[in-house]
Amino acid sequence: MPWHQGVSDTLFEVECEGHRHTVVWSAGEVFLPDHPNIGAEKVLVALGGSKPRCLDVLDLWDFALSDGGFIEEWAPWHKADHQRRWWLKTALERLRSEGVQDFLYDLPRDKAVKMGEVVTTLPHDFLDRAMAAVVDAGNQRGWDFSPSMNRHLTDATKLRARRSLVQALANQRPSVPNPALIPFNCTVDLSGTPAVSGRLSGRESHVEISLHPRWLSHVWARGVSVHADRFTVDLTEHKGISTLHQVEWSKEGHELKPSLTQRQL
Repeated sequence: MPWHQGVSDTLFEVECEGHRHTVVWSAGEVFLPDHPNIGAEKVLVALGGSKPRCLDVLDLWDFALSDGGFIEEWAPWHKADHQRRWWLKTALERLRSEGVQDFLYDLPRDKAVKMGEVVTTLPHDFLDRAMAAVVDAGNQRGWDFSPSMNRHLTDATKLRARRSLVQALANQRPSVPNPALIPFNCTVDLSGTPAVSGRLSGRESHVEISLHPRWLSHVWARGVSVHADRFTVDLTEHKGISTLHQVEWSKEGHELKPSLTQRQL
């Protein structure tokens, strides 16, 4: 099952040729419903015609998927931050005009300009989906990402795993007081299998989880990092059946101990 199966469609509008046009993401692809003959329009552009803004957006999407450099900026932000977006637009203009690079430090300047256009044009939910496509493709290639990209994906996994775990613990019964304060350690490991350890026992509570970074596309991007009030560490498929591997807490004496259980999606 492709990572995007079951992921909801999303869209946004842009000013294009004097009108408000819609850009749509659906089933892993970006569509331009107001441009039914994109091929012909690209030919006109190649012959010297003006390029519609929608085609610019489509090119930015393709560039994001081919390179993935935007992930450096995307990784620390769990959701859209409008102040950050405003600052990025200012920083991008400064990079263009003065050559001062205040963001995307791991990229050469010309690529940072292009990726700056990506992160200031595509909405955050489009970037979420672009990330999942990049991670899924890298996983299929045998995880050939650069050390810097691995670092950003590791940070992104830890951030989103912690938020998801807190959400799952908030729904735990018996209730867990202040789940956001429970010490949490997430190990991102390319070689190992997902695992969980720790306990919920007042001040002695702690949780340790090991995840593969493909968790971002296999689990988080599909919206099942918390499913049926349980934290999901992995999703596997066999003969068309998707199985969630989830953390279940069981009472042992005066504390709760974790184990991994399986649940069909």
